[in-house]
Amino acid sequence: MSMRIFAAAAVVAGAAMTVPAAQAEDITLEFVVWNYSLDTIQDNIAKFEEQNPGIKVNLTDYTWPDYQDSLVLRFRGGTQTDVIYGGQDWLPAWAAAGWVAPLSSVAPAGSVDALAGDIAGFALSDVTYGGEVYGLPYYADTISFIYNAKVLDENGIDFPATWDEVMAASEALRAAGMDRPIVYEYNQELPNFFDAFVAQAYGRGGELFDDEGRAIFDDPDNAAYQHLQWLQDAFSKGLIQPEPHESNIITTMNTGQHAFTVVYNYVLAAMNNPGEQPLAGDFALGRMPGDANSTLGFAKFYAVTSTAAEDPARAEAAWKFVDFMAGAPYGVAKRWAVEKGLGFGQLPLLTDQDVITAWNDWIDMETLAAQVETAKAGMWTEWTGVWSAYFRPLLAQAIVGEATVDEVMTAGAERWNTLRDQFASR
Repeated sequence: MSMRIFAAAAVVAGAAMTVPAAQAEDITLEFVVWNYSLDTIQDNIAKFEEQNPGIKVNLTDYTWPDYQDSLVLRFRGGTQTDVIYGGQDWLPAWAAAGWVAPLSSVAPAGSVDALAGDIAGFALSDVTYGGEVYGLPYYADTISFIYNAKVLDENGIDFPATWDEVMAASEALRAAGMDRPIVYEYNQELPNFFDAFVAQAYGRGGELFDDEGRAIFDDPDNAAYQHLQWLQDAFSKGLIQPEPHESNIITTMNTGQHAFTVVYNYVLAAMNNPGEQPLAGDFALGRMPGDANSTLGFAKFYAVTSTAAEDPARAEAAWKFVDFMAGAPYGVAKRWAVEKGLGFGQLPLLTDQDVITAWNDWIDMETLAAQVETAKAGMWTEWTGVWSAYFRPLLAQAIVGEATVDEVMTAGAERWNTLRDQFASR
């Protein structure tokens, strides 16, 4: 994770001088986001406009549940849309439909490659489709194994390095009086219900798909198959407290009656917030248990639409805006990290002293850096969303013992491979 900020900036600056400047005067970019921290977004826009006279940015926001459908309606309806928040799960379908453009089509030569060198591997995978980079990270995070360090210390329990050790630790804690040591987000309606499962399988060193994109998790020797059996066993033993949403996990863990959970890092920040939580400071990030200690990482990103890319002046303005928001020296990403605790995909920020100072109160940065280095992206295809909606209810049934692991994994793999073959024949 070497620092490449100055090299990247030099390449970008040098490339920019070799490209004929398009006229950017009197251009208003239409920027579309989901409605998180709009005041910060507007302030970042104001700073951009001050540095780029002649370019204005008009902000439109939608709620998170409505965001994907709202963007699709804009694309299909021809509503002017220039720069957007994109997601790893939407990119394959949006790129295949021609709604978003590779950044190389709007950026000076060499600039995207220079910035890509600073992006964490899982995040770079998430912004890439068909070998082309379509975005720069706005927010990136990993799904993490979180534990109550004080509880383990008081009970003389070492941090569990494997899932067998998690099971043993949970049984020991229950014997000591803790009813359900594991808190688990159990909600088949949420995409991250499946993502959290993938993260745990990655910790074991497993892969759910082969090199050709075929599902292989129906093999009893597969790590995902084995981990679903582990979850079913843990639930049947009464070790798991199901909760419908991550917000519930924050308060539930802060009762001190639970020791382990699997959530996003920003949930750890909330759990350790001394102004709101009674046990703030007791919770810590651990490497995902298993032989690989890997986990699932993901990225949300700034992307440029194809309609913007087709207009040279608008394309230049759009690239300037994306570069300001996500390019070196990563001032906006740093602001999100320091002020809001948002994760990032730009590796140099892991060693930025301001970020370290802000984050050391709630997370161990060395552990986080090791996790980011080994995190892997998910399998995102044009059909992943459809398949996930089919598979999540099956996953939920298996965890609580309403279906066997073999039934669920067999049905899930067959459905995935059928969809894969259908899309391949188009």
